[in-house]
Parts: sequence; structure tokens; C-alpha cells
Amino acid sequence: MTIARDVFAETNPAFCCVVFAQFCLAYQQAQPAEQPPSAALIYLVMPIAISEDLAPTFQNCNKDTGLVVWLNRNPKVMTELAKKVNLTLEITTAAIRFGCVAGTLRLTRDGDLQSSLKKFPASVTGSVAGPVLKRARLFGTWAAAMGSPRAVLEALGVSV
Repeated sequence: MTIARDVFAETNPAFCCVVFAQFCLAYQQAQPAEQPPSAALIYLVMPIAISEDLAPTFQNCNKDTGLVVWLNRNPKVMTELAKKVNLTLEITTAAIRFGCVAGTLRLTRDGDLQSSLKKFPASVTGSVAGPVLKRARLFGTWAAAMGSPRAVLEALGVSV
């Protein structure tokens, strides 16, 4: 039996927006100042959290694992990551726009992206979306622990 993937559902701006909101919320909660993440970091979320090819790399990970440990365990993460980011630029930008218009996301004066959602319905956090949202939260927590967006980008070998 062949399992078909619904690429349009996974790249739907509304779905991506909720994933980005989870990332932002986890990032904010993982630091004392609750500073939202730089919008530049959002462009990493789709190829890392939504992409199913990296899903197995998150097994046996938790918020204490950290970005550097995760990357050391899974060096394949950095393979063609810059290319994947470039391929998803338009989808990510559309989702950010959607989120800002819908009021789910807010772009600050400093270029940070803040989640307006504090609670997510069970229908969103369960089912097929659950593992994607968990990966977004883990990545958000790990990114915040790095101390700066630049440190995250350098650790992943991506430049802007």
C-alpha cells in the first residue's frame, strides 16, 4: 500500500502559521526576558520542524537536549539546509503574512515575530499535526537557549 502525502495541507499558510506560533511561544517561554525570536529564525522552522525527513532525528530528544547536542547526534541536519530554507522562502513568507493579517503572529519594531496565541485547541495539537508542533516547540526552546539568533544560524551553518 502506498501512503500519499498531502503536500498542500502541510504547506498551507494557516497550518504553517500555527507551527510558527508554537515555535515563537516556546522560544519566548524558554528565556527569562520572554523576548520573541527574530523573524530570520522563522525561516528555519519549516525545513527543520515540518519536514518529515528530519522527524526521526527528534526521537529521544527533549527540551534539555539542546541544539548543539542534537546537531552532533544528527550531522545530516545541516546537509543542504540552506537549500531547503531557500526552497521554502515563499511558503514561509506567505504564512508569516497570513499570521500577521489573521492576528496570530505579530511583527515587532525590532523585527521579531511574536505569537498572539497562548493556547491551542486540542484538535490542532493532536492528530497528525501533534508531532510537527512538538518539533517546533523543541526547536524553539533549543534556539532560545543558544542566546542569540546569530548563534543559532552559525550552529546550523546558515547565513543570511
